[in-house]
Amino acid sequence: MVLKQHFIIASDAEKEHLMAIRKSKSTNDSTRQWVATFQQFLKQEEYEELDKIGNEELKEILECFYTFLHILKGEKYKSTTLKAMRVALN
Repeated sequence: MVLKQHFIIASDAEKEHLMAIRKSKSTNDSTRQWVATFQQFLKQEEYEELDKIGNEELKEILECFYTFLHILKGEKYKSTTLKAMRVALN
């Protein structure tokens, strides 16, 4: 009886490529999630669209947004989550 091999042996280059794809997908998913959440906040609070907001106004809006998220969840977000959100919104 011959058993099929279920796992492949990947080279270091193949492993790195697969990890880069996974990190990229994860980053893109996070970015989409936070941008959509922020855009929803802008719409709900009747702010202008994101591309029409100046830097100073954006700073003020982001402060309100961070407070809104805290209230929405009912507890503090982890610092790593907030960092990911800031990176996504940059």
